[in-house]
Amino acid sequence: MKKLSIIASIISICGLAQATTITAPSTLVGANVLEGNDAYAWGISPVVPVGQIVTSATVTFSGVTLTASGNSAGTGYLYTDLLNLSTTGVKTYTDNDAAGDYFTGLSQFSGANSSKLSNLGSAFFAAVNDTLNLTYVLSSAQLVSLNAYLAAGGLSIGIDPDCHYTVGNLTFSYTTGTGPGPKGSVPDTATTAFLLGAGLLGLEVFRRKFAPAVKA
Repeated sequence: MKKLSIIASIISICGLAQATTITAPSTLVGANVLEGNDAYAWGISPVVPVGQIVTSATVTFSGVTLTASGNSAGTGYLYTDLLNLSTTGVKTYTDNDAAGDYFTGLSQFSGANSSKLSNLGSAFFAAVNDTLNLTYVLSSAQLVSLNAYLAAGGLSIGIDPDCHYTVGNLTFSYTTGTGPGPKGSVPDTATTAFLLGAGLLGLEVFRRKFAPAVKA
């Protein structure tokens, strides 16, 4: 019984990482919060233990509705980026509803500084009152950029709305670990420990079930 307890403890302590979710400030969530004349940088400060990195991350918009369009077609775009930018809360920029992604046109994120921006994607809204749910799961390359930005002291989510939007919710979710690396590399330490503990537990249960009884 003592052995089983020890193995179970290994599994519980070294189990797979759980996601931590950060919700955007109220200035980015609500009715008509994203103005076409502006662009926004939301400063993110994930808690990453010493010796670890962010191993997965997702940016999720829920219930985004195009409420007004500035063009004759009645359409709109919403651009989302990772930025190597240190800011607290939400920083607002004026872009006068110019077409395209505002942040890619800034010198601090273009040319020789292009590595300081990683585009997560753009969403197209075909008509006023269109509502979309957007989920951006960071790729391996984007995770490399994210961790580099954190190491350099600044991480923000860049949001440029072409036209006006209501946002139901906006979150950044992430997990940390020692780093699984590219596809095909060895698992991270927490995963390895979990699998080892689970294997030992299974062997112990098997041994107890099928071991011959010892007579006194």
